[in-house]
Amino acid sequence: MDLKLFFNEAVKRGLVQLVRRKIYYIMMVVAPLLCSLFLLSLMDGGSVTRVPVGVVDLDQSSLSRNIERNLAAMQGVHIIKHYDTYASAEAAVQSGEILGFFLMPADLERSALNAESPKVSYYINYAYFSPASSQYRGFKTVSVLANGGIVKTVLDATGLVDGETVSNVLQPIASHAHALNNPWANYSYYLNASFVPCFLALFILLITSFSIGAELKYGTCREWISSAGGSMGFAIFGKMWPHTLIFTITGWTIQLIMYRIYGMPLNCNPWNMIIAMFLFVLANQAFALLMMCIVPNFRYGATLCSLFGMLSFSFCAFSIPSETLYPWINALGHIMPVRYYFLLSIDQALNGIDLYYSRVYYAALIVYPLLPLPLLGRLKHECLNPIYI
Repeated sequence: MDLKLFFNEAVKRGLVQLVRRKIYYIMMVVAPLLCSLFLLSLMDGGSVTRVPVGVVDLDQSSLSRNIERNLAAMQGVHIIKHYDTYASAEAAVQSGEILGFFLMPADLERSALNAESPKVSYYINYAYFSPASSQYRGFKTVSVLANGGIVKTVLDATGLVDGETVSNVLQPIASHAHALNNPWANYSYYLNASFVPCFLALFILLITSFSIGAELKYGTCREWISSAGGSMGFAIFGKMWPHTLIFTITGWTIQLIMYRIYGMPLNCNPWNMIIAMFLFVLANQAFALLMMCIVPNFRYGATLCSLFGMLSFSFCAFSIPSETLYPWINALGHIMPVRYYFLLSIDQALNGIDLYYSRVYYAALIVYPLLPLPLLGRLKHECLNPIYI
């Protein structure tokens, strides 16, 4: 048996199939780059600021006007209109004129002076997550300040203590928060570090499952195995290595766009992330191959890859903190390669910690290509005895 001949035939067949279908070019190069550019340009301005909000001041007192001035000073909100009633402000939110409003009840100052614990309220439209989060921070901060202002007003009115003493009582220890390696609180640095690789992983999963599943669907699987001399390893390598090369180059191009053109933090040796991208591509290809080995059917295998790829946006990213998920859902997120690449990008690119502390994530990506090996026999048996439903 001429192993070199069969190896060359398997590689040749993989290249021929690659160049014959335009879908490969679109899904392996065009779509990942367009998605990456869209997300990076969408969040290029950093965090969301100046969200349009309204104010309902039913008190019209010096205290309520002071609270409104504090709210107007917040970077995350922009007061564009005042409303006379709760109903009119609610209608403005529903029509999209504003995305939230701050409500100060009638007799706010009088209730504060009489120590009746008045309440201020705020209402937020969470249909838009990022603007809603910006509103929440601003409204929450002003609410806390309003509580302190009310207490200060009451104590000042009693005349028992002076203004400086009141401030010391309300805030005995002044704290300052500093975001490490992202002092601008730029959402792009956090979100795109996960969303962009998630999109790339989704395309890798879909193309890999499509490439293998098409052999089963169109009845060419026996020819595929025969061209490799009956070796499943040669057949897989011949089909996958061109994909690996193209996806890796696409991944490196995306990294270049992220870290050089859009200026995302790269606080480590660039080779740390370059190698991580190569391992990331291999890991996702291996995961898709594993799904096809478990379910050697074009429809079911591609569906599984699509399902896991879409769920990784929530389970493996910053969109939903893993600590808040149910334990079994959090555990499900650990089976996806994108999670480990995401943690690597945070450790290395964003925080720039020593490579030693990220060794587990590199090791996890290296393990993925080994997972399908015990099940290649199952896929080979299905290829030699195809039953497509």
